[in-house]
Amino acid sequence: MMSTPLDRRALLSGALAGAAALAARPTLAQAAGPAELRIAQPWEVKTLQLGESGFTFARAGITETLVASLPDGRIAPGLAQSWSVSDDGLQWRFRLRDAVFHDGTRLDAATAKASFDRLLPQSLYLKRAGIAAVEADGQDLVLKLDKPFGPLLSYLVDNSAALLAPGAFDGEGRVRAIIGTGPFKIGAAELPRSLALVRHEAYWGEKARVAAVRYDAVGNGDTRTNIAVAKDADIVFNLAAQGVGRAGSAGMTIERVIIPRTHILMLNCAKPQFAEAPVRRALSMALDREGIAAGIMRNKALAATQYLPPTLAEWHFADLAPLRQDVTAANALLDAAGWPRGADGIRAKGGVRFAGTVRTFANRPELPVIATAMQAQLRAIGFDLAISVGEAQAIYEAQKDGSLELGLSSRNLVIVPDPIGTIALDYAADSIAPGSTGTTNWRHDGLRQEVARYLAEADDKRRATARRAIAGIIHEELPIIPVTWYDQIVAVHPRVSGFVTDPLEQRYFLDRVTIAS
Repeated sequence: MMSTPLDRRALLSGALAGAAALAARPTLAQAAGPAELRIAQPWEVKTLQLGESGFTFARAGITETLVASLPDGRIAPGLAQSWSVSDDGLQWRFRLRDAVFHDGTRLDAATAKASFDRLLPQSLYLKRAGIAAVEADGQDLVLKLDKPFGPLLSYLVDNSAALLAPGAFDGEGRVRAIIGTGPFKIGAAELPRSLALVRHEAYWGEKARVAAVRYDAVGNGDTRTNIAVAKDADIVFNLAAQGVGRAGSAGMTIERVIIPRTHILMLNCAKPQFAEAPVRRALSMALDREGIAAGIMRNKALAATQYLPPTLAEWHFADLAPLRQDVTAANALLDAAGWPRGADGIRAKGGVRFAGTVRTFANRPELPVIATAMQAQLRAIGFDLAISVGEAQAIYEAQKDGSLELGLSSRNLVIVPDPIGTIALDYAADSIAPGSTGTTNWRHDGLRQEVARYLAEADDKRRATARRAIAGIIHEELPIIPVTWYDQIVAVHPRVSGFVTDPLEQRYFLDRVTIAS
């Protein structure tokens, strides 16, 4: 997907008539006013296209979708106040609520259809739901499918297909301004690093309790820790585990919630050293997950004994043999697979060294540390691991051009509330999508059949059978290697009340927050 260069005037157009540009500010403390909620989080806004930055606008409360997910995973009304589905599962009718976009345009079925027509082809998940036609019928938006699609409501939470006003698009249908319906609108911007949000006074629901939000991207984890310790932000997301003690001692409240996210070791299965499942299993058996979870993540319970964590109860299976460290068995597997050790202790086969470079990134500060721990652990089975720390995007680019050997990344398993969205994209698609953190040059026809069966099925008992089959194939084949699960760590200033951590990472619920004067 191509990116549009950021145009500050375009971003503000329509939503911000007459707003002054946000001046660059050297520190969050200097920026803060008594009525301004200050947010520090890792991710820069590098493009206006929702396929790449939609999660930022959704989490901040700027954009909304037809339906929304609640923190417990249930689907709730969003811009659609109700919906119904035909008996054959091919027609879904959504009754739109009376809402107003940030530029004053009213939401109706025609504007919703226009947004869908433009964004659906570029969406990450929703375009895979088989929507054949979108129609406006009075105040109803009608979605017609070419075949039944069981998890459609979950797919409609896809933030890359949020509803935008007509003025948000240029003549070619690409996003030129973020004009949503959420409880906050953009008041000014200094991109890609910061947004100044103001309350949307014409919001259809309960209005935000704070009038303004300062939303900053701080990519370095140590810097986020220092911001929390200095209380230079009200809410600091993705705090490193090593910074918890310092931030807590400084008076910040620490929120820790295990969320559906897994740190994974990605393998290019076209490379000879990763092509065979027994060899991938040996690499997995070399890892001391419990030591990594306890020593780096500071939570032993995060050791990933399988891909999907127990927080996703329907997708986590007690009968799968846990992934455990067993160096002796790993070496035996490699010996049997014909990878003998050389004089330097590193294995080789057919002139190929048992080696590779792992790409990772520092936005999640634990990842480079985990890579360093894995370096020593993998050497015990004769694998020589080099480490390259750059940007997360570099992993995706290396996947596309075929240069990826290994990647250490973090996968949100519920970008749409049903994990099948992530699994279908990462394990059963013919191409690598932007934001994908899944398999590289691996294909399993049996898994693809089970995914297709799940997607077409409305009956949950039959879907449960497909879930177990899918999880089992990933567990046995290990096209990626789970390392640790993840707990979201958030530091909250004592002047803040009403903050809620969303385990699904869909929304930050900033509209529910109040701050003491």
